[in-house]
Amino acid sequence: MADMSERATRFDRLYTGDIDPWGFRSSAYEKEKYQATMLALPRARYALAIEAGCSIGELTRLLSFRCDRIIGIDISSVALDEATRRNADRPNIVFRRGELPGAWPGENAADLLVLSEVLYFLSPQEIEDLADRIVANWCPGGHCVLVNYLGPTAEALQGSEAANLFISCMKARTGIRHDAVATAEHYRLDVLERCAVTGAEQGINP
Repeated sequence: MADMSERATRFDRLYTGDIDPWGFRSSAYEKEKYQATMLALPRARYALAIEAGCSIGELTRLLSFRCDRIIGIDISSVALDEATRRNADRPNIVFRRGELPGAWPGENAADLLVLSEVLYFLSPQEIEDLADRIVANWCPGGHCVLVNYLGPTAEALQGSEAANLFISCMKARTGIRHDAVATAEHYRLDVLERCAVTGAEQGINP
């Protein structure tokens, strides 16, 4: 991004003060959540994953062992510098800086999408716009994993509100199967699977 948004400035400042502000590397909560996320993946292997809000790349690293390629996106250049350093030995990972929804990569069809602890940082309109972008390059039969904190977020949206809005937006745009895989004490984990693309979605009259 040529110009830093207020949100980008906020997160760069946060990571400059503490490169691991949520304890991704040390917190028992984060370790258990990552384990649950990996166990929730319906397939053993994916061709291309997109992880939104990848932060310093801890979950990205775990996902990289299950994916041929993975694109991690984050708004903070400070976090991405650390993610790149941490994952220098994982050539199948590419990190990109950008702000959602506009930064969502649309050049390749992805069969795994991971949105962990990111949706509630977006506005309702941004979530709708993100759903539009995701539908454009999400493979039929592909999976989308959502993880959302259930405690107070200090954002306009709470975790369940953001998850429910995103799921509703996706249902309005394409056929999906939704499985609420786990509701832990402090987070919920949802898995969506995209159904076969219909003729209407392809712009074909039946």
